[in-house]
Amino acid sequence: MRMDVSSNNLANVDTAGYQRQTAHIYNAPQRPVVRVHEGQARVLGALGTGALVEGSHTSFAPGTLRTTENPLDVALIGPGFFAISTPEGNRYTRDGRFTINPSGLLATLDGNLVRGENGPIYVGSGEVLFTETGEVMVDGHVVDKLLMVEFNDRTGLVRRGANLFEATPEAGDPFRFRAVVAPGVIELANVNVVREMVNLINVQRAYEANQKVVQAFDETLGKIINEV
Repeated sequence: MRMDVSSNNLANVDTAGYQRQTAHIYNAPQRPVVRVHEGQARVLGALGTGALVEGSHTSFAPGTLRTTENPLDVALIGPGFFAISTPEGNRYTRDGRFTINPSGLLATLDGNLVRGENGPIYVGSGEVLFTETGEVMVDGHVVDKLLMVEFNDRTGLVRRGANLFEATPEAGDPFRFRAVVAPGVIELANVNVVREMVNLINVQRAYEANQKVVQAFDETLGKIINEV
């Protein structure tokens, strides 16, 4: 699980708005080792039963900002999410690489519609600019404002794809958030390549060490059963 999570982080290091993941792993409860002889039971000690994988945790730490000078790029400074409409329902992202679809509507690079406070944002073929408060201007006139939201509990957000999130009831209802945006800038993944490479090395070494521990336990149990 840890190997898969770190590998996925490295694979998305160039994905704008990607939020780093870490695996949730816990010790499983220990169980007593009991010797039964002539109807009498005696506890010899405790035996570990492994580990439990409880999914993964998303880090919402901000990523590095990169200036692109593209007027359709925008990054969130601090908390907040852009609201996106997809065929599967509403989604939320920090990827502000937008474009204009053939219908003249503001969309993501995947073709999903960007939501404004008044619904889909029609920009047509005019010159589009964003303000620091998220207002969308076309040829110098404000046509709408980007719908930027936040949640009471981000841990209730479920990842859908590389950089989209779906809100579960645990996250609470999204509420409008006065975020600060940076026009002409994109937020890169909050993944540190060196740290993830070190994590992969540590995972491999831990896996090898655990193999030896399992073998040692197996030999120990064999002696307990056959000799003790």
